[in-house]
Amino acid sequence: MCVSRFYRVFRHDGGNWVIVEDLNHDLSRASLLVYEGVDLFVGDWVSVHSGYVIDRVDGFAAAQAVEEIREAMSSMESGGVQ
Repeated sequence: MCVSRFYRVFRHDGGNWVIVEDLNHDLSRASLLVYEGVDLFVGDWVSVHSGYVIDRVDGFAAAQAVEEIREAMSSMESGGVQ
């Protein structure tokens, strides 16, 4: 099953690809071939599905979601999930 994930744009050279950073600070490449939104800039948050940027995400909403995800991951690592 494929799921969409939040990434922050790490580098964008104006082509059909961006380098994105995930919640663990790992870098990967994502395609812009299906993205039809406004221009992306370094620091923008995007939703990536199966290697394709599908949408730009509001920075405040992304920060809240990322914090919730990090808290859940931390809880899982410490055995807090039942």
